[in-house]
Amino acid sequence: MRLVSKRRIRFLVFTLFGLFAVFILSRCIVHFQYNEEIKYYKKYFQQKKDGLQEIYNPLEIKQIPEETVDDLYEARLEKELKNGQVIEWSKFAYVNYVTDVDYLCNTLIIFNDLKEQFGTKAKLVLLISRDLLDSNTSSNAEYIRLLLGKIQAIDESQVVIKLIDNIVKPKDTTPWNESLTKLLVFNQTEFNRVIYLDNDAILRSSLDELFFLPDYIKFAAPLTYWTLSDQDLEKSYHEIKHREKQPINLGSYTKILTKRIRKGQMIYNHLPSLPHSLYLNSNNIAQDIISSTSSVSPLFDFRGSGKVGKLKFASNMMVINPSKEVFDEIVEVTLPKVLNKKEKYDMDLINEEMYNLKKIIYKQFTYFRKVRKYFKPEVLVLPFARYGLLTGSLRRPSQYSMIYNDVLGYKTLDDNGNDISRDLNDTVAQSKYIHFSDYPLAKPWYYQSTKDFKCNIEEKTTEESEPELQACNIWNSVYESYMQYREICSV
Repeated sequence: MRLVSKRRIRFLVFTLFGLFAVFILSRCIVHFQYNEEIKYYKKYFQQKKDGLQEIYNPLEIKQIPEETVDDLYEARLEKELKNGQVIEWSKFAYVNYVTDVDYLCNTLIIFNDLKEQFGTKAKLVLLISRDLLDSNTSSNAEYIRLLLGKIQAIDESQVVIKLIDNIVKPKDTTPWNESLTKLLVFNQTEFNRVIYLDNDAILRSSLDELFFLPDYIKFAAPLTYWTLSDQDLEKSYHEIKHREKQPINLGSYTKILTKRIRKGQMIYNHLPSLPHSLYLNSNNIAQDIISSTSSVSPLFDFRGSGKVGKLKFASNMMVINPSKEVFDEIVEVTLPKVLNKKEKYDMDLINEEMYNLKKIIYKQFTYFRKVRKYFKPEVLVLPFARYGLLTGSLRRPSQYSMIYNDVLGYKTLDDNGNDISRDLNDTVAQSKYIHFSDYPLAKPWYYQSTKDFKCNIEEKTTEESEPELQACNIWNSVYESYMQYREICSV
């Protein structure tokens, strides 16, 4: 009996060892195959991209420079002017949501500026919690109705006010326990494309150009640039220049992109890529794909490490193609994953479950391998200095080099390869959407005047103090503008 038992144990050990060896061997074979395919397609897209029209590079996440966004918009306006291709503005919308009365005034400011100052023809959609209008539960119900009347009066046909039910995190007493209500923007399916805006921000210009990003892009947003270090940036420049053997001068891309847009040619493969070092675990894309183990739902059919890197999409400004299918997936599958988790809110859900930068590469390459010509990318990175600047960055001279070069991994250089000198005043003047974010400072509507929180630095004549003084003055000017705008909310 003992002999039989030993034989069984040996057999079991050899069987397990054999299975493990087969597993390792198969993994190595797959890894080798992925590596070879990736090498082939990287070379393929580098050499063939000028002639490609309907085949998209699945191995990159692309960034779009602000000049290219403007070129696409101008090209669409020219079609309307020359060829009579009328823009159906009723299919586009700016969207705000409000669950807190303190934020409603800023919706009025933003919508009024969009219509009266910037002349947008897109719809202006406010999603407002029905609880705020319940006179039995809201002490501000009358004030809210007066503000809603002002908002509607901006343009009776252009403004759309929808009553919504909040998405509330149970047992969560933080100020963000209703932030998941933001996800309702994905369900505004009467529109082809919407621009979602958090209303704790100041809008300085029209964003209409963002409606005319390529149709296949379903989601676009700036990145959380403030999480990056100088070392991260240097690593990204080195990656583009040496490993990818691509120029880091952004001008070399925008010139080509402008020409291709004028000719009606495909631009996606010519857009600057987001450096892999900023969001992948390793420099080896195949390794990241092979090491992916966590499965997700059929709609978001991709895998990858559930962890999110420090660089992710900001959720305070998003360009979205609303979809019933996507929203149903959010409600039925994605939302339940975070409702009862501590410190998990709208940006966490968007980045962990929907648009995880690491997972996107897996999704794109997996789909491309199956369908190739039918694959189309769905995600695009917007330049953050124009569309996602934080007020907190204005007081940090250490972040200036980053906001001057807001297509990550690339710089604006002159013909000699030197950084083109930029000025903070010009950069802020060209910024269209600036988010109030100066923790522990509260939002500006909680103060009577700028005197309560004004930035003051003792004036000195040394060169070292000049950047700080300039930053302080610019920061003050942004908040002073808001204080002037909010007079419109007097009732």
